[in-house]
Amino acid sequence: MTAAAETRRDRITKLRGELATHGLDAALLTHAPNIRYLSGFSGSSGMLVVLPEEAGLITDFRYEQQAGEEVDGVAEILVARDGLSSMLAERLKDRSQVRKVGFEAGYVSVRDRRELGERCSSVVWDDLPQTVERLRAVKDADELASIDRAVQVAERALEETLATVDEDVTELELATELRHRLALQGSTGEPFETIVASGERTALPHASPSERSFREGDLLLLDFGATIDGYCSDITRTVVLGTPTPWQREIHARVLEAQEAALAAIRPEGAAADVDRAARASLEAAELGDRFGHSVGHGIGLEVHEGPRLFRKSKDTLEAGNVVTVEPGVYLAGKGGVRVEEDVLVVEAGHRVLTCSSTALREL
Repeated sequence: MTAAAETRRDRITKLRGELATHGLDAALLTHAPNIRYLSGFSGSSGMLVVLPEEAGLITDFRYEQQAGEEVDGVAEILVARDGLSSMLAERLKDRSQVRKVGFEAGYVSVRDRRELGERCSSVVWDDLPQTVERLRAVKDADELASIDRAVQVAERALEETLATVDEDVTELELATELRHRLALQGSTGEPFETIVASGERTALPHASPSERSFREGDLLLLDFGATIDGYCSDITRTVVLGTPTPWQREIHARVLEAQEAALAAIRPEGAAADVDRAARASLEAAELGDRFGHSVGHGIGLEVHEGPRLFRKSKDTLEAGNVVTVEPGVYLAGKGGVRVEEDVLVVEAGHRVLTCSSTALREL
């Protein structure tokens, strides 16, 4: 068994300990990132059932070989010929020690929940607390190495893409170029839809790329990421085509100040909400607080949005090993907006910024 497989086996052991504290005998995992975290399986069709003494990955014929290669002995591979739920029912049948099974209610449809109840009537189904998500929030050395590589890939692709910016290039064309550069650098997919916005459209926090062409004096906002070994990066940079105007310089400077305030609040055992509050207080002092309407950040890992959550009402506490984004923004409707996003590791001494590309208001 490889070192990676041993790590996953240890994660399953930790999950079993958590199940016991919640009065659960077993767990059914159906959320793909959680299945991958615990077993290594990256296919799109699968269930992972964690029993007191064993674990089984249920998949279909399409993934039989892939599952064998990825799971590496962490769980028994169970190939369903008559639906995954039927195989699960067979697995749970006649197991007197398994009475109460936790399932991921947030990721199971009403129809699938009904089917579980009908096919697996020998057990009591209960909501599984977000135990796996909490385990995933603290990254180990291998996970951090993958995220670091995803950051590096994204930043190299950014530099290559910015070199192609010119007037009359459209947002869609630049987004396509950026995706192409990401793939050439080794990214295995987009962790989210790439955002490219220009001019007044930069005031749209989640603008989809359009046919709008760049013009002299435009702000240009790019929000994108890379995926390496399943792990994400998430970066935003705002630049200007030509010489910035005073108002563009002003809001960009205020966003950077808010980001610095947020970064200063990141430390182990610190409240995630305090990071958001720090950025918000900085922008409110600049009379721009009402132009910052989203949270200041979120965790990244196997998903681009995961714990801990950095928003004003978050109950999360930061831990060494968390990787989070810090992305304050200012958006002036009909005029333009600025967002700058860093990927940040929480360490014992406070924090370490993983992103290295300049956050200055670059002139292209």
